[in-house]
Amino acid sequence: MEDTHYISNSSKALRIISITGGKGGIGKTTLSVNLAVAFAKLKKKVLLFDADLGLANVDVMLGLHPVRTLHDVFSGECELADICIRGPHDIKIIPSASGMQKMADLSSAQSVELIRSFSSLTDNIDVMIIDLASGISNQVMDFTHAAQDIIVTICNDPSSLMDGYAVIKILHQKYARSRFGIVVNKVKSPAEGYQVFSKFQDVTAKFISINLNYLGYVPQDDYISLAARERVAIVDKFPQASSAIAINNLCQGIHRWRDENSVMGGIQFFFDRLVKSAT
Repeated sequence: MEDTHYISNSSKALRIISITGGKGGIGKTTLSVNLAVAFAKLKKKVLLFDADLGLANVDVMLGLHPVRTLHDVFSGECELADICIRGPHDIKIIPSASGMQKMADLSSAQSVELIRSFSSLTDNIDVMIIDLASGISNQVMDFTHAAQDIIVTICNDPSSLMDGYAVIKILHQKYARSRFGIVVNKVKSPAEGYQVFSKFQDVTAKFISINLNYLGYVPQDDYISLAARERVAIVDKFPQASSAIAINNLCQGIHRWRDENSVMGGIQFFFDRLVKSAT
């Protein structure tokens, strides 16, 4: 079988992955940035969308300085293609507008128009990664649901597990989503990662019937903080670090993660789902 399960609105396959998890501070952006670079190092063409529309920081993490952001697009000053910047390994990045509350309160119509405009950027893209904001607002849930694949990030912390469960419950009840990838972040060992997942799976199974896929873990190590200070991707600057090795393994696992029975599509799939969410 061909190594894709999704069909783009162009002749090229496009996979859209959302990185979410209800609680802030659990490392979603670090994971999103490093997965984008890891996919690019696998010779995939990657678009990274900073969808934290109020506290954007993808560009900060990579030491980039966008001249324009989504704020300029919604102000009518430019097109989406005009704000796209290049990151390491030629990844495309759509920067958001940090600290602007109105960017975190887009109407459904504005959100739909944003997705429509992505069509001009995705013809030659293999993987689109969406770095979501924390929380369970309608906007966050709509963007999360619009992706084919949803990855929920959790930590070995009661509030993280509770918030992760809340995200999954809402997506299941509101949108009938039943398939989620789980990444356990900030663990001390591989065993801890799987134990946290198993506990989370057991608790979740008591209340909702869904399919949780354990994609892997990321250990907490000093190189994560060092990479953040140097504004570089861990997988690039410190490839031998335990966290970098784990993220590369995650990338391989996500690349293999498939749902052959799902109705898939490219940016049109993303757009259609967002439209249905907004109506």
